[in-house]
Amino acid sequence: MNCIAHRGFCGVNPENTVSAVEDAAQRADGVEVDVRICGSGELVVCHDETVDRTTDGSGAVSAHTAAELAELSVEGSGFGVPTFEEVVAVIPEDVTLHAELKERGTGEGVESIVSDAACETVVSSFDTDALSEVEDLPTALVQWDGTDAVERATELGCSVVSLNLDAWTPSLVDRVQDAGMAANGWTVTEADETERLRELGVDGVITDFPDCCPS
Repeated sequence: MNCIAHRGFCGVNPENTVSAVEDAAQRADGVEVDVRICGSGELVVCHDETVDRTTDGSGAVSAHTAAELAELSVEGSGFGVPTFEEVVAVIPEDVTLHAELKERGTGEGVESIVSDAACETVVSSFDTDALSEVEDLPTALVQWDGTDAVERATELGCSVVSLNLDAWTPSLVDRVQDAGMAANGWTVTEADETERLRELGVDGVITDFPDCCPS
């Protein structure tokens, strides 16, 4: 059962920063980050549409240049909002990068940046149109619930179905795996949630805390 560090173990690290990714890569099988386009055109790593919640700045990510985002302080850490390229550079070859596309128009750029990377990459998204932009990397369909998840993921050619942890049932896990896809559950914040997902046969947990990783 794989452990995937959600936003670089955001429960103990400043989320989606290079520092968080470096730490998480030492403790997890995979690291998940969120990808957007900033005002100067680069792909950057930030979950929200704005920087208000996570930084000492304000306004839309798309209204800031990459240089401006780098000067912000994420959660008071002194670490700025990084480019996706900076994050990819610190992922070791034995750790899988999980890149969640938060908006359309990012898939091609993600593929280009990771083309020479040492690590494996899985591209995920709630947005099926965003996933459709990805041609050469394995993809993961993300949903809150399991409604039509197997059918939609199969149609998209996905390798993974990633659902809210409460959506998984034994029969749904079986259906996903019988279709040749992996089953991931998110967002785990308690060790007993990891154990419940293990009992269901889920393949991976996406968690905020290293203490929730499967032992």
